[in-house]
Amino acid sequence: MTAKERTVFMLLVVFAVPGCTDGSAPAFVPAVAGPSWTIAYSPSMPPAMSEHAGDYFFDFPTSKDGIDYVIKRAPTVQLRQTLTMEFLLEGTGRLLATEGASSAKVRLFMQRKGDTLTAKEPYKRWWSRASVELTSPGKFLLTTTIAPEDWTSVFGVVGKDAPAHFIDCVANLAHLGFTFGGDFAGHGVYVTNGDVRFTLKEFELR
Repeated sequence: MTAKERTVFMLLVVFAVPGCTDGSAPAFVPAVAGPSWTIAYSPSMPPAMSEHAGDYFFDFPTSKDGIDYVIKRAPTVQLRQTLTMEFLLEGTGRLLATEGASSAKVRLFMQRKGDTLTAKEPYKRWWSRASVELTSPGKFLLTTTIAPEDWTSVFGVVGKDAPAHFIDCVANLAHLGFTFGGDFAGHGVYVTNGDVRFTLKEFELR
């Protein structure tokens, strides 16, 4: 069993409940500084996205470790703002989720300051209910509102059912970003039967 498989196994034991959307991640939060995008909890990937001519990009790994989280330091965020991501997929490989039967997807992500990635703090990570299915090639737009009804927590609780926790997270954000997975929002995506490049064209809060 690889190190990541052991980590995933332990997390599945901890989070084996319906609606779990937790990512397979070690018990620490990486320091994120400056404008770069950090690739987190993804042992087969470089530590950050590459940059060329103002665009950030990476190539999906062929390793079934996959790519899990991509994050950066959060600006000040207000309720009812809109978060939008536009990206390109180039290449003819097939993208697969590392776990479960669902197709490979990407979701928007928020993480509160002080998150220790444990079951005791299920409201410090939130994922957009909106997602994009990853099929290459193509150009895609993913957008959501910073509103309780549009996000789910670690155990799949919709923000409108835990509004105080959602508002607290928004008021104390550490990171914004996006995560890759299928049935589990942050457990990773990898490529098979070819190559696929992900290029981030826009990530905007307005």
